[in-house]
Amino acid sequence: MGFRRFVATLGLLALPPIGISLAFETLIRRNLFRTGPYQPGVPETIGVPYEHSEIWTADGHELEGWLFEGGDSPHTILFMHGTNYNASDMWATEERAQRFGGFLKGLGCRFFVFDYRGYGRNAGAATEQGTYLDASAALAHLHNRSDIDPMKIVFYGFSMGTGVAVELALREQSAGLILRAPFTSVKDMIIDRLPMLRGPLSVMPWLPVTRFDSARKISHVPGPLLVMHGDADETVPYWMGQRVYDLGPDPKTFVTFPNAQHQDFPLEIMVPAVRDFVDSLAPTPASR
Repeated sequence: MGFRRFVATLGLLALPPIGISLAFETLIRRNLFRTGPYQPGVPETIGVPYEHSEIWTADGHELEGWLFEGGDSPHTILFMHGTNYNASDMWATEERAQRFGGFLKGLGCRFFVFDYRGYGRNAGAATEQGTYLDASAALAHLHNRSDIDPMKIVFYGFSMGTGVAVELALREQSAGLILRAPFTSVKDMIIDRLPMLRGPLSVMPWLPVTRFDSARKISHVPGPLLVMHGDADETVPYWMGQRVYDLGPDPKTFVTFPNAQHQDFPLEIMVPAVRDFVDSLAPTPASR
């Protein structure tokens, strides 16, 4: 991630605290919000009917979204994707489209995916607070549809998107929360990869400014909760998923993907895990 070079630079330049803070946060954001090159693709290749959506955020950004139709389930999943790909990457190639289509067909419910500001065709630059506003706008878009029950919307986050989903679940009511490969916080990720920064960060507790501190928030989120994580994840350590689960609300379920890395997509495990979770949800959150 370039942190070793960054640390060496700090030692050479002896930047004042404000300079250190700005440089550190700039590096964090460059490595966290890594938008890949836009690959338009064709959603039709997924083989699931869909509707293209335009979403407007509270601060004036226009976002793209796609609502894929489901089966008989009355629930709708609101998906918040990870850091280094756009929503359209899910169907950018024939192989990806087939796998994503298989996943959607197995769920049996509507599935809504959108791009954050700065991702895909969307203008702007991604920030932590920006992703929160974007997720709130996507949820409001679903709430405004007469064919979707706002009490039956499930929040689902992957990787960086788990931090967005946890924050959204703090702010808004949901039928349930699904987290795939969640991390405890950005600070924990930094220290896990570069333990030598534990000391410097302890004397600069305001860093990083970008936090996505799910470990602090998850106990305040109402259940039910489903956490899924590959035990060979090379990007987000498996222990972080376990930690988020341990801190999370009841009722909760933890599903391990054996020998799976961060981007692996084991349909034979994911589909029944997500479908069983959605099918188990109470008719409305108000009845819990």
